[in-house]
Amino acid sequence: MAQEGLLVSAFYLLVFTALLVSYRVLRGPTLPDRVVGLNTITTKVVVIIALVAAMRGEYYLIDLAIVLLMVNSVGGLILAKYMERAGGA
Repeated sequence: MAQEGLLVSAFYLLVFTALLVSYRVLRGPTLPDRVVGLNTITTKVVVIIALVAAMRGEYYLIDLAIVLLMVNSVGGLILAKYMERAGGA
């Protein structure tokens, strides 16, 4: 029972911090700041999905989290390559 309360607290903390990081995604000031913010939010969402899977016992959600993490990694690489060609910020 105490473990479930800890998972719920971690869930709310991750959601709160993801909302805080969303300010950086929306306001910038530069494109690299926005990319890092977006990658941070996506990573937090992956952990949230894993927490929900553990709380509910629906472990097929872990597969979804892994796919989202792979898409996040590839997307980050593509954006980094774009920024390199565009000349930075």
